[in-house]
Order: sequence, then C-alpha cells, then structure tokens
Amino acid sequence: MLKLKDWPPSDTFENLLPRHCDEFISALPYQEYTDPRDGILNLGTMLPTSFLKPDLGPKTYIAYGVKQELGRGDSVTKLHCDMSDAVNILMHTADVSLSNDQISAMATLKKKHKAQDRRELLGQQMSVEELDLDHDSCVSSEGAALWDIFRREDVAKLESYLREHSKEFRNTYCSPVEQVFHPIHDQSFYLTLEHKRKLKEEYGIEPWTFEQKLGEAVFIPAGCPHQVRNLKSCTKVAVDFVSPENIKECLRLTEEFRRLPKFHKAREDKLEIKKMILHGLNKAIKRLEDLMSNEDLPLSSNHSYPLHFSQ
Repeated sequence: MLKLKDWPPSDTFENLLPRHCDEFISALPYQEYTDPRDGILNLGTMLPTSFLKPDLGPKTYIAYGVKQELGRGDSVTKLHCDMSDAVNILMHTADVSLSNDQISAMATLKKKHKAQDRRELLGQQMSVEELDLDHDSCVSSEGAALWDIFRREDVAKLESYLREHSKEFRNTYCSPVEQVFHPIHDQSFYLTLEHKRKLKEEYGIEPWTFEQKLGEAVFIPAGCPHQVRNLKSCTKVAVDFVSPENIKECLRLTEEFRRLPKFHKAREDKLEIKKMILHGLNKAIKRLEDLMSNEDLPLSSNHSYPLHFSQ
C-alpha cells in the first residue's frame, strides 16, 4: 500500500507551503496549546530563536486506504508512542472503489495468508477451506481513518501481550517479527481486530476505538500508545506540542528512549524538554516581575499569564 509519511522529511512545511501552513495553523483548535509559533501554553515555543529547535511540525501523512481489514498490506501507522502531545487533522479523503473480482481476490488471499500463519507461526497444518475469515469491524460510510488509542495506565499490560504474541505478527515484507527491543517503540506491531479481541480476553484492556471523519481533529496525549488504519485514501496534517500538564510524562519518555539500544531508530527523537522547562519558567518569572513592577497593572488584575506548570 503506497504511503508518504512525515513529509517534508528535511525542510520545514512552512518553507515549502507557506500559505497552506498559515491556513492550517489558523484552523488549529485550542491554539494556546497547539500553535507551534505563539501558543502561550505550548512549551515548544519557549526556546530562544538562537537555539536549534526540535521539529514539531506540521507534517503531512498521505496514503491510500480501503475499508476491508486485510491483515497484510493494510494502510496503517503501526502502534507507537509519541514523546510529546499531538493533534492530527484529516484534511482530505477519497473513496477507493473495488470491483467484485478484486473483493473476491482479496478474500482468497486472506485465506491463504491465514493458512500460512497457522503453518509458519503456530505450527498447525490446516487447509484453506477449513479457515473462516474474521468479520471486519463495522465502519461507517463517512469515517476515513480508524484510530486505536490506549491509556497510559494500560501500557505495561499492552507490552506484555505484544511480547507474548510477537511471533504472531509480521513486519517488513511480511516477515515474522524475529526480535523485540521495545514492543511499542519498535513500531513493528499493528493490532488487528482479532488481536484486540484476544488482548481484552487475556489482559482485560482495550483501546479507545473511533473513526476520524473529514475535518476532524484527534488529540493524542503524550505517552498514549496509538495506531491508525486508513479506511479511505487520506491526507492528514499533524503538529506536535508540549503541554505543561504532560511535562512529567515527556520527561519519563525521554529517559525511556535513552535506554533503547544505540542503533534504535526511536533514539533519533530529541525533544529538549528540560531546556523548554527552563526557558518557560524564565519567561514566566520575567513576566511576573514586569507585572509587579508596573504600577498600571496591579497584581490583583485579571490579566492572564502562562504561569501554568504541573508539579
């Protein structure tokens, strides 16, 4: 399935598409948090201009997609966890029409794949005729992307399930997952409907599952594992931000990423969260001092300043 992820990879979205970037930012909800330039509660804006800042976006995701869950070759973003908060907006969709021959071919191929899984991963010999296809999850005609977002409190159980069942998943070129460094940060797993059922049966946890429609924004808190499957061809634009409420989680994830092997791709994420905290506090204290020294603005006034940090 063709997919373009994290575009542009090297230059900034603002330099390549300045008008589109301005329109996207102006349409962001809760701009105090999400505005990547001037959000007063976005710690990502606190670093001085002289600093090398982390790339928080916007970034574009463009991919084909179909409603049927194939098991292999689906247009998905695999299970992963972002170091910061994020908001993802669905900007454009297009339906993919399948002929009856294509639908029949997909059903036959799914049976062959499942027979191969039984043989290679589970060591069971079963004929194609003995296998029943799983029912696809019910999706509406308007939904374009299917999201699964897990709670932070359920991460330990989710990791245990993925380690226990890792041999049942396939990764690049449909090869079985041979090694797991970190079940979530490896970005090697996508939980199909069948796996989500097993996860609930064995560990008693399940994600928030919902469909994203055209024009809708999805907020993903830092530290919440999530995955996405395109039900239609989609163009999404996302931007990361750092909210004061989730500083503690960002710090925890920073340390967790540092403990990964040196060659791990997730170690490339650099958030500079400690520098953001330092400069954010510095700006807040300076504004408070300015307020106290200004006789025209007594401390009891109703003016609002971004002195909003969690413990």
